[in-house]
Amino acid sequence: MSNAADLIATQRWWHTIDVGPGLATPGSWDLRPMAERMPWPASLAGARCLDVGTMDGFWAFEMERRGAGEVVAIDVADRARLDLPVGLRGGNGSSPQPTRAGPGATFRVAAELLKSRAAWQDLSVYDLSTAPVGRFDLVFVGYTLNLLRDPVGALEAIRGVCDGAVIVLDELSLLLTLLYPGPLAKLAPRAGYQEWWVFNAAGLRRALTLAGFRPEAESGLLKHHPGPGVNRARVPVGYRLRHAAGLAGVSLAIRAA
Repeated sequence: MSNAADLIATQRWWHTIDVGPGLATPGSWDLRPMAERMPWPASLAGARCLDVGTMDGFWAFEMERRGAGEVVAIDVADRARLDLPVGLRGGNGSSPQPTRAGPGATFRVAAELLKSRAAWQDLSVYDLSTAPVGRFDLVFVGYTLNLLRDPVGALEAIRGVCDGAVIVLDELSLLLTLLYPGPLAKLAPRAGYQEWWVFNAAGLRRALTLAGFRPEAESGLLKHHPGPGVNRARVPVGYRLRHAAGLAGVSLAIRAA
């Protein structure tokens, strides 16, 4: 186990992933409490699944754990190919830091420790329609849609390779969700961060329908949790107070077919 711990320590982690008894990666996000709240299909047994914007691979490994027969996990290796606002293209501390061993390294370390067969691939969601990836029974898009300049275009590309369902999990504007029943989104609400859009619940549903999907199940409002990799002293006090009060860090997962 010490070798596994040493291997984990060579990387910078975005996700908290259980990789062995009593051993987890020190990620900034702890998505584990959310896994049971996702609107999963009745069964993933034997399903072919795609994880879009996989980062360290939490959702890819979760789908495999739930019985998926094959999991393909995609992300963009070159920062220059990310949908970054002009002011962030030179690098920014609010963005995930690259791993020391290069793109996909954290995924491969976690896959090795989990003895996973999930495969990482350098691929933009926009290029799904022209890439030889095949077709999928379930596509998972976790905290990625709001980082895309063209979220509806990305969902259309997903629609082109999806034979079953898509699950979109993203952070919401709670204020817009509570006050406005119609579809809305804030454009780049936080200066210096990567988000292009923050939807209200109706806006997230509308993005799916515009791309040709039909929403059929939801998680209900979720609160995301910081992982052990977060230095809480560096988180602004205002955000910590709003998060503690349930006014920030609110998310929703929607399954659509």
